[in-house]
Amino acid sequence: MNIQKLALLLLTVASVSSLNAESVYLDGTWYIREGFDPSYTGIENAPHRVGPEGNRIPHYFLDRPFGPVQNVWQETQYPIDFSYWNQSDYKGWITLHYSFPASAIQPDSAGLEVVGDQGTEDLAIFTGFISDVSRIYVNGKLIGGLGSADPYANGSYMTYLETFPEALVAGSDTVHITIALYRGADYSLALRDSRLQMGRAAEVITWYYLQEILSFSLLSLYGAVGLYHLLLYARRRNEIHNLFFGLFCVGLTVYWFMRTGSRDLVFSNHILVRTSLEYSILCMLGPLLVLFFFHFLYGKYSRVGLGYSAFAGILALGILVSPYPTKNLLLNINNLTSVFMLFFLLYYIIRAALMKNKDAYYLLAGFILFFLGATHDILATFGVLNTPHVTRYAFVVFILGIAGTLANRFVRVHNQVEELNQNLEKKVEKRTEELQQSLQEIRALKVQQDGDYYLTSLLIKPLGGNFVEPGNVDIDILMRQKKQFQFRRWEADIGGDLIASHSIELQGKKYAAFVNGDAMGKSIQGAGGALVLGVVFKAVISRTQQSSEIQRLSPEKWLRICFEELQNVFVSFDGTMMISAVLGLVDEHTGMLYFINAEHPWTVLYRNQQATFLEDGLQLRKIGIEALTGKLSVQTFAMQPHDVIIVGSDGRDDIQLGVDLAGNRIINEDENEFLRRVEEGEGHLDRIEETILSTGALTDDFTLIRIAYKEDAPIQEDPDPNLNQKWSEIKTSVTNTGEDERNILIRKIVDLLNHVAGLQRFPSQADVLRDLAHTAVRLKDHTLAVKAYQLLLDRFPEDTDSLFRLSYQLKLTGDYLRAAEAGEQVRLRNRSMVKNLINLSDCHRLTGNLDRAKKILNEARVLEPENENVALLGEKLSDATGPAGNSTS
Repeated sequence: MNIQKLALLLLTVASVSSLNAESVYLDGTWYIREGFDPSYTGIENAPHRVGPEGNRIPHYFLDRPFGPVQNVWQETQYPIDFSYWNQSDYKGWITLHYSFPASAIQPDSAGLEVVGDQGTEDLAIFTGFISDVSRIYVNGKLIGGLGSADPYANGSYMTYLETFPEALVAGSDTVHITIALYRGADYSLALRDSRLQMGRAAEVITWYYLQEILSFSLLSLYGAVGLYHLLLYARRRNEIHNLFFGLFCVGLTVYWFMRTGSRDLVFSNHILVRTSLEYSILCMLGPLLVLFFFHFLYGKYSRVGLGYSAFAGILALGILVSPYPTKNLLLNINNLTSVFMLFFLLYYIIRAALMKNKDAYYLLAGFILFFLGATHDILATFGVLNTPHVTRYAFVVFILGIAGTLANRFVRVHNQVEELNQNLEKKVEKRTEELQQSLQEIRALKVQQDGDYYLTSLLIKPLGGNFVEPGNVDIDILMRQKKQFQFRRWEADIGGDLIASHSIELQGKKYAAFVNGDAMGKSIQGAGGALVLGVVFKAVISRTQQSSEIQRLSPEKWLRICFEELQNVFVSFDGTMMISAVLGLVDEHTGMLYFINAEHPWTVLYRNQQATFLEDGLQLRKIGIEALTGKLSVQTFAMQPHDVIIVGSDGRDDIQLGVDLAGNRIINEDENEFLRRVEEGEGHLDRIEETILSTGALTDDFTLIRIAYKEDAPIQEDPDPNLNQKWSEIKTSVTNTGEDERNILIRKIVDLLNHVAGLQRFPSQADVLRDLAHTAVRLKDHTLAVKAYQLLLDRFPEDTDSLFRLSYQLKLTGDYLRAAEAGEQVRLRNRSMVKNLINLSDCHRLTGNLDRAKKILNEARVLEPENENVALLGEKLSDATGPAGNSTS
């Protein structure tokens, strides 16, 4: 039902009663036949009786002695008994038929002038929970259904509410309803909801929403009571009965939510997920109730209760991992067990009352009504009764019984305290006020619910955005959140995607730090994850901008720390909140890109009018998964002038291309499509968006960040075209390796090194600096080699091999701390470089950090168990460790 229909409903609710229209509850006599053919839905093939003159008589005139029902239909009573087909593992169609006089739903318009077009969409049918695949016809016309038979897609036990034009029944004395049910898997055929009805759309829909509002009002009350008792337990841990009762109320609230029509908005057609959650929660409600009563009345655990809890836990676990038929079997076992446990609880409550336990008096009345309601619902679940579940209403009296018990206990405690010390009266009053204030705050949550989306959007807004000033690195962002809404006079959007970019300084260089994240969940759930991501990332940025100690970190280590902070925060959510993200740094001078991809869509490089992916496989799982399958690795890429890097969320790929013949959406599954869109858009975000929208519609949050390096810079000229020739002359000018010649060569190398340091950075300098550093190594001038490698890496930080060589040369000069730091950078880039792991472990050994040295050496040992250097270093570490496992130094 669209927004216009809902608005029409709200405008006509006030006039519904004046039309004297009625809804027809579709119970009583139905007709059934096996199989389905479209001709079954026609009025001419409807079940009927033959009158004395051979005329057709509708079957609903049961009190008239006409002939038997025609057209091979079999008479049955509602609720329909499908046990024959369900137990025989039948696969196929079953057709049901029901008729009633059209006058039953026609408004009494005598004396009224009807304004507007007739035959508009003002009738509705509500089936309640229906299974498995369904198609509904009125007077031979299809009005809708759930699921699909070919290809099979179940619509099992979903609530179906549909409006249709009054023209379908106009001019007809009889309304013919045909329901075709298809069983194609393990889901049983079912059509037994006591609320099955058809009538005027305004009345049926109003009734449906009133029922939903009533249900949610009660659920809000029950949930608030559960949270209140959990709050009491948090303040008084010795009163463990509050924990059991709070968990029982919260669990029951979630379970009863599964019995409302609104649950389909959450779970859609994910039947196994929904039933697993619903059935497993139901299994645990009984044990929680038993544990509560025994702790509250007797102050101890019951052996029967503990055994029942273990049994129910096994059933719940079995339900989570079992196929659907087994879930149903385990649920029935639980329901039967629950009936016996209700009698068990009733016996012990009566026993406590007979033992003069005053608390039991108040509990007994509420529990009896709750007991009857729970028994009724269990019988309704088994199909013995055809009435709505009533426990949610009986639970009100049960809560009142608990409230009376708690109030009585409070009065007794108050009197005892008053007798012991009159001066405590003010403290008791203050505590009472605090409890009342807490209860008012809980009630106020419902009032504030409508503003949650808007408030969340206001919180997220300052955390995202581009805060990098244009320069060598130019950043643009594009954000299109899927959920758009209006709160009062404000329009806003909300979603789980976040983009943020900031300028920071590390080791004297300016970097553009950015993040593009996609939080798990839709709307408010995803926005919560985006909010956490934005807060943590902003906090890391702020600390970096204010802390000189953090600014001394290498870009690899900074990214690792940022990732670990996000991981530690999201892991604390126990898997309920996770994000995919790309964290990155761009050196504003050299264009060096450092980034970590945690199960986010691959990063795109746009160079020379061609788009390619920088990654070729999954590196890390989502942030928030406790056991990450991959080890943290920082990827690097040296950007060239005019290069463009594009990072985006999975909304860039999840494009709806159309619908198939069955009405199902066709979603793009080719990740290379985005590369083509980037090329068509020439690397510009607005053009990329246009090309994507020209191929389909967005189905998810859509965010992109564009990072360009020296995009508009002119072609750079070599500041010293003869540099390579100068270096060749220096190398060939000294022919011997005597001490004097060696010193001369070193002085020339130093002069050339100082000359290069004064030049503007140019790509051809990389080979000269690398060869110069290698020459210094061969001359065993480690200090000169360190200076050469440092200048090389300062201008060309992508050279990981030279970074390793720098670490080794620093170790030879005795600068073990800097050597270890450089080695850690290499390890973050390439964890499989064994020679670096050996050198890094040795550096940590020399600094006295033996635990770190052993850990890294073990990584090398796993990669190359037979490596002699690994064994030799292991012996050194063993010698450096005392008997108690501590360093001997």
